[in-house]
Amino acid sequence: MPSPDAAARHTGAGVARRQAHHERMRDERAREAAAGDAELPPEDDVVEMASAVHVLDSVAEVGPNYTLLRSKETKAKRRKRQREDARAALDGHTVLSTGSRLEIFCDSERWYPATVMAREEDGDGRIVHEVEYDGNSDRRWWHMLDDERWRAVPEQAGAGAGGAAGDGDGSF
Repeated sequence: MPSPDAAARHTGAGVARRQAHHERMRDERAREAAAGDAELPPEDDVVEMASAVHVLDSVAEVGPNYTLLRSKETKAKRRKRQREDARAALDGHTVLSTGSRLEIFCDSERWYPATVMAREEDGDGRIVHEVEYDGNSDRRWWHMLDDERWRAVPEQAGAGAGGAAGDGDGSF
């Protein structure tokens, strides 16, 4: 059976422009080679070998241009999570997704900004959230948000903690 790609035929103005570009580049390479100006690959003795450890140590793993890729959630896991979330919400439990921003009120009469890092079902069937407080990236705490005073932090940049967030026990 012939390949479906073999039957595909490219037409249109883009094809002619691409062919013209390839011809220009081919002519330019031929002129450089004839004049002796062509760039040759480096000699083997000028290539410096470096260990992967040395190279990776020089790469910054933090900053605005570096983000860790999240592992892709399978369809089955996503559906299971959505079923569990819907059941927990029907039971009246607080359910926040991973990565949600919130502020939790502490005994010291202060709101502390945090990020939800994970969530699990507790032994009694209630949802507990693992949060990482801003400035304490080395430690995480588990909270049952149904028993805490908390508020959501708006996602918009510049809105601040007191923007559209509802102040209260987590109910909006």
